[in-house]
Amino acid sequence: MQIQCHSDNDIVKKTLFCIIFFLFAQVSHICAQTEVVVDDSVPSLLGGIWENDSRYVVFDTSSIVLRTFYQWYDDRAAEPSQQAPSVVRDRNDAETRTPERIQLHFTPLTDELYTDSYDKAVVQADGDLLTAETVNSGAWDMEIKYAGHKLGGEDTYHVPIAVIGNKLYLNFALRPEDSDSVPRSSLLKDITIQSENILEGYWKDTGSANGILVCPPIHSEELLSYYVTKDAVYHIRYWYTDMPYDENAEAVFTDGDTTYKVPKHILSAGKVYACTVGRRSNIRNIDKSASFSEPYTLNSVLVHKKNVDDDGEETFYTVRTATICAFGEPYLTLTDGSKSLMDIVKEHNARKKPAPEPLFPPHGVLDFDWSIIEDPPASYDRRMLDLGK
Repeated sequence: MQIQCHSDNDIVKKTLFCIIFFLFAQVSHICAQTEVVVDDSVPSLLGGIWENDSRYVVFDTSSIVLRTFYQWYDDRAAEPSQQAPSVVRDRNDAETRTPERIQLHFTPLTDELYTDSYDKAVVQADGDLLTAETVNSGAWDMEIKYAGHKLGGEDTYHVPIAVIGNKLYLNFALRPEDSDSVPRSSLLKDITIQSENILEGYWKDTGSANGILVCPPIHSEELLSYYVTKDAVYHIRYWYTDMPYDENAEAVFTDGDTTYKVPKHILSAGKVYACTVGRRSNIRNIDKSASFSEPYTLNSVLVHKKNVDDDGEETFYTVRTATICAFGEPYLTLTDGSKSLMDIVKEHNARKKPAPEPLFPPHGVLDFDWSIIEDPPASYDRRMLDLGK
């Protein structure tokens, strides 16, 4: 009879192998049933086709069309992978064989507000209702991830954007709604009020990129926030720093006997900006003016409030304020939506540039002056270098 012996080490190894295999099978089963859902939906205010003199942008499909050659040719520079096979791309020197693939993710910077006709009022924690008065508005930090660009080891970039009506801005500042600064009173029943200067308060610069591009954008190295009072505008400069972000840190500046407090740090486009050096809290060398240095556009926000007096009687009133202040001209404008992006591209690229104007004006029979040939001057055979000697 043959006897087979097993050592204790062999038994331990087999037991551990069985335990590990069982745990791996359970974990695989759990992971197979777990679905991770990432919300990359595009805000409804960014729907449609946006345009300017140099490009078309469609946020819903992450598409960018460049209007090249003085707008005579539209280059489908960036588009989703599922769209490329459906429409044949042109083969020429202006359009690449493979478009850029970009991914967009939007983080709200302020409430997305709609007019009363949309029935989408924003409910705050204290029960106030926020709506847009005339045009819809909102602001987001748009995170762009490029498939083929990794400058400096990065492949994700941020572009803050704001929408007021049908216009999109890259240069803007934000402020929390300040309706609570109006004292609650039953005398305000069914009326709409606003402060004497709707701009009063601290406006935080969100940073500005040089555009919504098919390549990584360039961001501003400095931010310019504002503190607005009844009769003055204070310009507060922030610069890029490697300090850790502290949302509770404050900085102060004075004008005469009045002291003002503002945030010391701003977190914009994934970077930290500071208005003081190191641990200092006093801001130095602040510029002061009577108004903003460039044209601006405000969104109009209606805050619907309720007041309950001591007798339990409810009073409803509205405070008009603003949360977005956009500077300069809009970067993009929303099209009328009558054509799809591909229809626009096909229509533009089907055009033929007209022939250039003739070098000489049109004429009939040529009539040259032959006198210089028939009766040439006596010095016609002299060299040009000899003339004037």
